[in-house]
Amino acid sequence: MGARVVVSLEGEIVMETPLSKPVTVVGRHPGCDIVIDAPHVSARHMLFRMVAQTVYVEDLASTNGTIVNGIPAAHQVVHHLDLIEVGKHKLHLFDESMLAGSVGNLENTVVTEYERTMLAAHAAVAQAAPARAPSSRAEDDLDRTRMIRALGDGALEQSRPGVKPPPFALRVLAGGGRGDTIALDKPNTMIGTVGTDTALVVRRGGKLLIARLGGQRPLKLNRRELGPGAHPIQEKDVIEVGAASFEVVTAAT
Repeated sequence: MGARVVVSLEGEIVMETPLSKPVTVVGRHPGCDIVIDAPHVSARHMLFRMVAQTVYVEDLASTNGTIVNGIPAAHQVVHHLDLIEVGKHKLHLFDESMLAGSVGNLENTVVTEYERTMLAAHAAVAQAAPARAPSSRAEDDLDRTRMIRALGDGALEQSRPGVKPPPFALRVLAGGGRGDTIALDKPNTMIGTVGTDTALVVRRGGKLLIARLGGQRPLKLNRRELGPGAHPIQEKDVIEVGAASFEVVTAAT
């Protein structure tokens, strides 16, 4: 499997689409590859462009803009587990090539001649946009590099003959269904309450990750607020999604 996009709205997964074409257009028009029929989405809002092993997001002069990991973007490279917002819809990018450990050097992978050309073409847009703090960019790159390494290790471990990832589950500590256990036996498991606060638990290569989907309150891991994107979780971690809380446990076999 290659790169694919999981589209969600207010905590509910709407669709899951592979990025199997060189260009995948997202918008309200029925001729788009990923159709999102919503008033906050332009007819042709943005697109995903595949160049070799690199995925780009390009905003198509949309009315409400395209947000990547909480920051407005006109054109940029996106990576495994990045979060793209189009109107009120959230698009989570998953790239299975990252899980196979095929990406050894992040900088060498994403810096291509095409990217240099496109960045030059969009220089005016970049200059007009507010600059990110250097420390934030450095921290983002470090977190992403650590994430890729962790996922790569997990995928290799899972691929060994006779090695199976441990069965994980969530025990409900507070909120509806207190005391119940939620099995994490699917690639994507939504937790929380639709319409209020929700999160997505992702299982990839024997590893667990969590990403905020919707709601007003921040997602918390072990009482610490989490930023955009996906974050690794493990046994004994405590997750807070709005008024609900969960503990990661090993499922009974």
